Amino acid sequence: MNTFLKSILVLIIYFCGLIPLSAQPYNLEIQIQNQPDNPVVFGRLEGDNFISIDSAKATNGSVQFLFPENAQPGVYRLILGKTGYAKVMNDDPQQLDFIFNNENINLKTDFKNPLGALWIYESDENRFYYDFMQRQREYEKAISLMEQEVDQYWAQKDTTKAINLSNEFNQLQMEWDLRLVQTIQQNHDKFASKLIALEREPLKDGFLSPAERKEAEKTNFFKHIEFTDASLINSQAYTDKIFEFLVLFNDKSFNKEQRTKAYLKAVDIILPKLDENTEVRNFVIAYLVHGFEVLGLKDVVSHIEAVQ
Repeated sequence: MNTFLKSILVLIIYFCGLIPLSAQPYNLEIQIQNQPDNPVVFGRLEGDNFISIDSAKATNGSVQFLFPENAQPGVYRLILGKTGYAKVMNDDPQQLDFIFNNENINLKTDFKNPLGALWIYESDENRFYYDFMQRQREYEKAISLMEQEVDQYWAQKDTTKAINLSNEFNQLQMEWDLRLVQTIQQNHDKFASKLIALEREPLKDGFLSPAERKEAEKTNFFKHIEFTDASLINSQAYTDKIFEFLVLFNDKSFNKEQRTKAYLKAVDIILPKLDENTEVRNFVIAYLVHGFEVLGLKDVVSHIEAVQ
């Protein structure tokens, strides 16, 4: 067989997927306005843990990184450095989180406002996610204001307005939840959809008092949440959700004994939810144990270790 025919045969076999050629690593490029003269650190997240991968200084406001060949889909982070105020106050550095899901990423932002100035040139995953999160923030702001208005009408005993607005309040929540579910189903191939799925919340019933609504939220908090997907360990999704739930059980007026009792109740709700996936269970339990150790709540730690 002559060389030309051999070359044609190799191409045919390659395009049929029979000869795997080494894939080029995906790259991240970001332009950062007002970036100070310090290295930008690139890494990935595992819950609240940041695992550094690489660092580089921006050249003419631009910096590039290559994802490792074994990089898993998940949430990654760029740490841009500290503002002058953050240095004085020992505050957190400027940073930007984004999703990697096997695609090149090209972004633009501003050191002074990384999220607010974010512009996505290339990345379907991040364009989809940040567009959704912007709409979610707008929804949450509107529904929070409506909730305050509902409670105000009930407090004023303006029954007609309270009933009408409570119905509207409940209806809008159901419509948003339906839209959220449809968004997840229509984009099931995206890692972002897994993150969005954890944004689902139970109905906050406008016909309940604020205190009753809070108790109902505790009871129904995990109604739409499943701890079954180990890939979400590569993000803050699970840890953020657990923290959000624990906040419901805290009260600034509590003494240590009261706080311990409240958190024991919360832990007893959380632990049975973790039975479907051992890797996720171990991850969440490690997060809980570390958190309560930091708080100095040894009784809660002992309880977790005893029942796990």
